[in-house]
Amino acid sequence: MPIECRCEAEPSMAKADASEPAAEAAMMRRWARHWLRSCRQMPVRALAVLDRGAPSLEKRVHEFRRLMKAWRALLRLAPARLAEGAGEVRADIGRLRRAFGAARDATVIAAALKRVGFERIPPAEEAAVEAGKLLREQGDAVRAELRRLSAAMEQWSVAGETGDFLVLAYRRSYRRARRGARRDPRRMGLKRLHRWRSAVVDLGYQCGFFQSSGSARLRKQAEAAERLRTHLGHVFDLDLARNYLAGAPAGEDDARVLHRIEREIGKRRQKAARLADRLLDRRPRSAGAHLRTAMECNPPPRTRLA
Repeated sequence: MPIECRCEAEPSMAKADASEPAAEAAMMRRWARHWLRSCRQMPVRALAVLDRGAPSLEKRVHEFRRLMKAWRALLRLAPARLAEGAGEVRADIGRLRRAFGAARDATVIAAALKRVGFERIPPAEEAAVEAGKLLREQGDAVRAELRRLSAAMEQWSVAGETGDFLVLAYRRSYRRARRGARRDPRRMGLKRLHRWRSAVVDLGYQCGFFQSSGSARLRKQAEAAERLRTHLGHVFDLDLARNYLAGAPAGEDDARVLHRIEREIGKRRQKAARLADRLLDRRPRSAGAHLRTAMECNPPPRTRLA
């Protein structure tokens, strides 16, 4: 999922002359400022999701959790002098995301069981009740924490930063995802698969952030990362459904459904393995060089915090 920055194109800005180092450096500094503005925008957007009257409670929880992951991915791009503060914010937003995990689990278990033809699925109302309960009990505390994190980031500065930190951090994310794929996704244990999926999610959001540089390759990478993330997500959703079945009253169709779950998990793992080969087909240094060229030649979009 690309990171949507509520942006608008700058109509009068032409591409920088890539032969002029001063123009390239100025463009990289603009990307550094764009990164900081985008980070500051995230808690504002999260508050808007929590306060929105629609869509359904389950969808609001889902959107909030995805926004927290996008924020986490942006923070992994932080320059060295902000790394400690960014790490603390990442830990805080991780707790915020996990606080809504129970409501999310109830939704995906029902969806996964329905997908494999299980008739005794949990009522859809259960997920809505769980989401509503969490929003009532924790909503005010979450809003206060988001405002605190927003105030903390207002103290951050990228003055003097060249924007090179974004390229270096992107290379680290790419290398992390590529290293995780060295083991066959079809045979990875769930813990290792989960760590790899987190790396893929971060890389996908970062590609989405940088795709406004005009790079078709980065746009395709963001799309491929989203498809890969979806397949891996289905593996975990089906595993939750399998565990739910193990604790539910036995039924005569359980064996058939479990067989379908195992078969579907295998198919999703195979698709993930094929996608990983296409997503991570370059060396990290080459991927970073491509990103730098795109950033030096194209301005970031203008960001609004409204």
